[in-house]
Amino acid sequence: MKILVPLLLLYSFCSFAEPIYTSASIPKNLHVYDMNGNTFVDLVANGCSSARYYLTPNHPKYDAIVSILLTAQASNKPVIIRFENCTPQGQGNIVGVYLK
Repeated sequence: MKILVPLLLLYSFCSFAEPIYTSASIPKNLHVYDMNGNTFVDLVANGCSSARYYLTPNHPKYDAIVSILLTAQASNKPVIIRFENCTPQGQGNIVGVYLK
């Protein structure tokens, strides 16, 4: 019985690994933070995330995602972000984006 409780806790955390989607909104405050390319964008808060979302420069489609976000911000077009693994600061880690 002692082993069952930790396994149940582990299983409950794994169930949150599924990506979450924001509602459609226009990106605001898109900025590249440092020389490494850490990128942040503000959208509507959703799930575990505050209104700020994080895109790691190690993402294989980093350039494409930044391009979509920049285009959407410049043209006032809404996007939907797919994110997961919120940081301790409540920033959702962007794994995908698409124009609405």
